[in-house]
Amino acid sequence: MRRPVRCLAALLVTALLAPTASAESKRWNVILITADAMRGQVLPLNGNQEVTAPHLEGLAAESVNFTRAYTNITTTTPSHATLLSSLYPQDHKAYSNRSRISSEIVTLPEILHAHGWHTAAIVNFPWLNPETSNVPQGLDEIGRGDHVRKADKTNAWVMRFLDGRKKQPEKPFFLWIHYIDNHTPYHAPGKYNMMYYPKGRDPRAGKSGSLQQAWRLFPQEHRDDDYFKKWLRGITDVDYVVGTYKGSASWIDERVGELVARLKRDGIWDRTLFVFTSDHGESMGEHKLYFVHAGLFEVTARIPMIWHLPDGPRGKSVSELVDLADVMPTILTQLGLDVPQAARGQDFWPAVIEGQKSKGAVLLEHAGAQLEGVVTARYKYIRHRKTRGYYPGYKIKRGRIELYDLQADPGETRNIANKQPKIVKMMQGLLKKLRAGERTYQAGDAEIDEQTEELLRSMGYTQ
Repeated sequence: MRRPVRCLAALLVTALLAPTASAESKRWNVILITADAMRGQVLPLNGNQEVTAPHLEGLAAESVNFTRAYTNITTTTPSHATLLSSLYPQDHKAYSNRSRISSEIVTLPEILHAHGWHTAAIVNFPWLNPETSNVPQGLDEIGRGDHVRKADKTNAWVMRFLDGRKKQPEKPFFLWIHYIDNHTPYHAPGKYNMMYYPKGRDPRAGKSGSLQQAWRLFPQEHRDDDYFKKWLRGITDVDYVVGTYKGSASWIDERVGELVARLKRDGIWDRTLFVFTSDHGESMGEHKLYFVHAGLFEVTARIPMIWHLPDGPRGKSVSELVDLADVMPTILTQLGLDVPQAARGQDFWPAVIEGQKSKGAVLLEHAGAQLEGVVTARYKYIRHRKTRGYYPGYKIKRGRIELYDLQADPGETRNIANKQPKIVKMMQGLLKKLRAGERTYQAGDAEIDEQTEELLRSMGYTQ
């Protein structure tokens, strides 16, 4: 399970770039969970009263729930690169799951390792492995993503990890846990499989033809792929697939509850900084997009984010805008460590404790730099940078502008760009401001083996 952090030369670079610890640094454990493709709106703590998630609701009751949290890019590898480096995609240059970030980039695990934390992760897609994406740099040990590992097996690895940490209770640890059950094909085992599907209806006969109608809106690679055909073979009711997505959220909720209960039994919950979030959301038919994380709409860009700090507030809900780029600076600041000057994000904890305003806008991007956008408390601006026909129901056309009033139109169904030129200009200025000061790191193409290439293709990552 153990692996060397990096070669000596790379360690020297890390030592030079890592921040220094203050006299008041806190030796808390840090657990960071990313539930891949979990949209923020699927959870009851963010307003969805249909889905059951008692453990995450319990976590929120002991923590702070951010109701307006966003990813900065709606693709797995790029968003995790932003999460762990506090750099925008334009900086780390990762715009797809075939990207490999530069070793010059200093990540959260590297910083914590340099200050004495034992660093570990378990990832469940092979393209997130360090030798592929280089995203999880600075780890003492890793559960590699050699296949698609489900949440129960992920937790089994985590429990063994926690067993091992009992041998060094004085040494704090950092652990990144990556769940993939909310990603296609949605994994909702046992009672969760039919939990959100109407009783008495048959997914192979109920609403017959509805899935076939949606199928025409799938990307061509999904329609042609044996992986997707096998997953949905015989299913005619699109509501069943939507139900399994909701079921997978409840399944992950139970696994998170299992982990929190273990931390409390071990007596380390009260010295653990615990973050639950996601890399991006997922479309369930909105905007004619089915079972993909395309576009920059709320269902794909808005994510869950819950923070538990040992000395933090309990049961607090915060509506200030935050994003994945803010996670690393906030963790480091709360631990009493300096934040790298290159970081794009900011410590948002003053907005929680002191009621200060956080950032007024969040930068959004789409895979392949096809779309860019900015969201504020009220408006969402999207600019199409390229022309792509990948999504049959949502055409990406260079030069197209979208503007939505999220207060008056939370479903983003009315594009008001032509009616509000002054707001469009204001949002363009915000976008330019957020993009200012582009970094100079150079990314490369990840070395993808045939098995990983097949998995990427089967999950729609071929555009």
